[in-house]
Amino acid sequence: MVKETVPAALLKPCPAKQRKPLVTTGDIVNRLIYTEGALAVCAAKVDGVRKWNSGL
Repeated sequence: MVKETVPAALLKPCPAKQRKPLVTTGDIVNRLIYTEGALAVCAAKVDGVRKWNSGL
């Protein structure tokens, strides 16, 4: 019996939360940019798992 597994690149953890204090408006903007990027990376992994699972 062959058991297929999800590609290793799709199993890496999503980016970690940032814990730096928000002091300035620039800090908030930087956090937003980081958070949106982290969400995009995580969403791409989920999309990759879906694609892999569908056999494409």
